[in-house]
Amino acid sequence: MVKSLARRLDDLCETQPFHTGWSLLDLDTGARAARSGARQVPSASTRKVAVMMAVLRAVHEGELDLAQRVTIDARYRDRVFTGSLQHLEPGLSLSLREAVTLMIILSDNLCTAHVIDLIGLDAVNDLCDAAGLTGTRHRHALIPPLAPDHPVDASNVTTPDDQARLLELVVRGAAGEDTPLGCPKELCSLALDVLRGQQFRDALPALLPPGTEIAHKSGVGWRDVSDAGVFYADGRPRYVLAVYTDEIPAVLPDGLPGVSRARAHIATLSRACWEEMQP
Repeated sequence: MVKSLARRLDDLCETQPFHTGWSLLDLDTGARAARSGARQVPSASTRKVAVMMAVLRAVHEGELDLAQRVTIDARYRDRVFTGSLQHLEPGLSLSLREAVTLMIILSDNLCTAHVIDLIGLDAVNDLCDAAGLTGTRHRHALIPPLAPDHPVDASNVTTPDDQARLLELVVRGAAGEDTPLGCPKELCSLALDVLRGQQFRDALPALLPPGTEIAHKSGVGWRDVSDAGVFYADGRPRYVLAVYTDEIPAVLPDGLPGVSRARAHIATLSRACWEEMQP
């Protein structure tokens, strides 16, 4: 099944005027397939899954507490591009759990900056190294303004295979398995609950039946659109799909924005997987 599906996905990718890398894992059989799965691409906001897991590891180790307060101040307001809190008065007090949740479900970059202030990029990279995410590197707490043709290594990077592996480890941890993430079952389960609350549903979920359950995180960068998630069937994790588009033209020959085509393309790949992978 996975091999025939891989051919279908590749055919869809060949028709696009930009790069697409994807990684697919059947959680029931362990079968895997990928296209440019090890190629480094900008991670954009999908990086926040690793940030969340680093926080949860620190919570488990007693270094942080999900109930501790985080004050969202004005330090980063002129450096963020997504989220809601930049439009509110500074000084809002949130629990760490609330800040992490907003970082994921609204991709709020003020929350992200404050959360990374607490955990540090070294801890995030250490978690990625421990998890075997060899193509992933977190360089910036806040992504700096970059030209669309910037070198990949000028920003935070990951690979489709790495992001699929990270989500697989979260699923395994939530099932009670020991994983390199250093998070117990209840915290991995919390991570999946947060990811299931994702509010941006214009990529992986866009063409799926209403009510389809996905624990996912999307991202948009200066030249890229991405989404990676765990898909559920009958109340249990069924498969993992991570899709990264890169080198997207700002405007396509038909005059439409390249990012809109990329989102639609990711949605089409996701629909193809859903048609093949659902029991």
